[in-house]
Amino acid sequence: MTEFFKKNRNVLSVSLLFLLAGAAMSIWLRAWSINVATGPGGQSQSLVDVINQLEVENKGLEAEIDALRSRISGQILSSAESDEYIARLRQELAQLQLISGQTAVCGSGLVISISDNTAGAEAAKQLDPANFYPENYIIHDSNLRYLLNDIAYLADAVAINGQRIVDLSEIRCVGTVIIINSTRVAPPYEISLIGPASLLEGALQESSQYIYLHNKNMPIRVTREDNLTIPAYTGATMPNFAKLAE
Repeated sequence: MTEFFKKNRNVLSVSLLFLLAGAAMSIWLRAWSINVATGPGGQSQSLVDVINQLEVENKGLEAEIDALRSRISGQILSSAESDEYIARLRQELAQLQLISGQTAVCGSGLVISISDNTAGAEAAKQLDPANFYPENYIIHDSNLRYLLNDIAYLADAVAINGQRIVDLSEIRCVGTVIIINSTRVAPPYEISLIGPASLLEGALQESSQYIYLHNKNMPIRVTREDNLTIPAYTGATMPNFAKLAE
C-alpha cells in the first residue's frame, strides 16, 4: 500500500486539488442561492445592494477558484517529464480546459458592438412624454441571447464585455441591469467571437434579431479583427442536479 501511494502521489495530489476546487464552487453556489432567496434585512434591502454584495463575494470566490486551478496546473507541471501517464493526463486536462472555456484563447473573428438608442429615446420623450416607454429604446438580456442563438454556433469562443460565454453562462436582466456570469455589464455591449469572420458576418446579416434591432435604430457596429483575445471563464462549473452515472 505504501508503494502504491509513492507511485501515485502526483495523481492523488491532483485529485485532492480537484476536490478542493469542487468544494469551493459548491459553497459559492449555495451562498448565491441563499443570498438571492433571502437577503440580509429581508425586504428592507434593495436589490441593488444585494447585487453589490454578491459581486464582492463572487470576485473573492473566483480568485480562490483561480488559485486552486493554478495549484492544480503547478502540481501537474512539477511531475516528472518522463512519466508518460502524467504527461498524458496533462495533455487531456489542457484539452478539456480549452473545450470548457477555462483557458484564454486568441484568434481572428468578429466584434459586434450594440448600444441603447439614447437619441431616439430623447426625441420620443420630447415629442410625446405621455406615451414614452424607455424600455423600447434599450438593449435587453433577451436581445443578446437571441442574437447569440443566431450566430454563436459558428464561433469557437464568445465573450460579451469581457465575460466568457459557456454552457453555464447566464444572461439575464435584474431591473434595468444586465447580469452575465454574475457580473453587471453596461452598454455598449461588445460581443467578441473567434471564428470565420465572413460566415459570422453573413449569419449576422440574416439574423432576425439583428434585423429587429437595426429597424429599432439601435446603434450597431460590426468590425472584423485579426487578433482577438477572449478571457477564460472563471465562474463555477459544478452541476446542480447531474451526477456521474454508476
